Amino acid sequence: MSEFSVPSAVAQIGQKLVAAGHASFLVGPGLRDLLCGIAPSHLELSTDAPLRAILDRFSSGVLIENRSHAVMVPSPAGPVEVSPFRAGAQVEDDLAHRDFTVNAIAFDIASRKWLDPHGGRADLGSGLIRAVRSARDCVDEDPIRALRGVRLAATRGWEIDSDFESALSRARTALAEIPREPVRRELVAILLSRGAARGLEQLERSGIASTLAPGTTADSSALVDRLDCDLELRLAGWLRGTRIRTVLQRLRFSRPTIDRVDLLLRFHYSDREINAMTPAAIARFARRVGTRNLAALIALREAEAKTTGDEPEAARSALHRLQGSLTSLRESERTASARSQLRFSGDDVIAYLGCEPGPRVGRAIAYLSECIRRNPDLNSPDALRELLRDWADETA
Repeated sequence: MSEFSVPSAVAQIGQKLVAAGHASFLVGPGLRDLLCGIAPSHLELSTDAPLRAILDRFSSGVLIENRSHAVMVPSPAGPVEVSPFRAGAQVEDDLAHRDFTVNAIAFDIASRKWLDPHGGRADLGSGLIRAVRSARDCVDEDPIRALRGVRLAATRGWEIDSDFESALSRARTALAEIPREPVRRELVAILLSRGAARGLEQLERSGIASTLAPGTTADSSALVDRLDCDLELRLAGWLRGTRIRTVLQRLRFSRPTIDRVDLLLRFHYSDREINAMTPAAIARFARRVGTRNLAALIALREAEAKTTGDEPEAARSALHRLQGSLTSLRESERTASARSQLRFSGDDVIAYLGCEPGPRVGRAIAYLSECIRRNPDLNSPDALRELLRDWADETA
């Protein structure tokens, strides 16, 4: 853990509460992140002041939508959530109802002392995710905590306490019923994390994966681990073998995301069709799919071959042809980009060469575009005229 310092703007808000005779504690995930040296997305102050007193004290504060017990106070350090103790009259009562011990730490703004009744700082130091109370009660109270714990482990490289891991399966049924947005948010964070493979394995062992995405394969986590940090690409790797549109629609993913994952998996096993195509047909296919999707499709196939250790000859041949198409497509896109940036028009070529409009002008423009693609410093009228003079001499 890094050296701790309360942002001055947050301390000032807390001190206003103290000056009014109220307790004020910095708590929650924001405090956890500060202790880890990570910039928090928001900070949270817990107080014994009633909600009305908080609103009276901070004229710029507004009630947080869908959370009538909390006030958002703007500050130079970002939004600060100020809320009365959620349970009981003491901060210890509040901490006892948090999810994990690493989130159940408090820093007293007035005395600058720590309150850590559940050993959260020690768990933070060792990178351990442990429930404040019974792990079973923790998950039963809020099933999203199961995904949150897996997400913290995946994104931070922490370990999950054995009791909490054993309780993960209790969230299976409930996660299928609660609003999709928080489920999707946690899943996306897991998929894009450095520990995505381990996170997906934990979801698989607990049965959560089969509840949210029936049909995922046993090697999907290892496959995802070999893919770049691209959401749709990793979703495609994870969801092979599932009814992808049904799964993604149920989780409320956006239409563009669903369509791209569907495209990647639709062409995933098209070896026979690709090998039967003519070079011109493959070029048309590459242009239709696009550079980004074609590169992702190739990456998915390569990762699958490495994961399974099996790549049939037909698959190797198809992959080779796709890679050739990708190289050609990227080359043509770079040339088109260079041509659009060329500081020399067809009219300039006609004027310099003293020729009529025709194929020779097009060839000259293509030559100049290739020159600046290789060396952008040549893209000036004087340099281009010199290049054009040399080209004209060589092709006379």
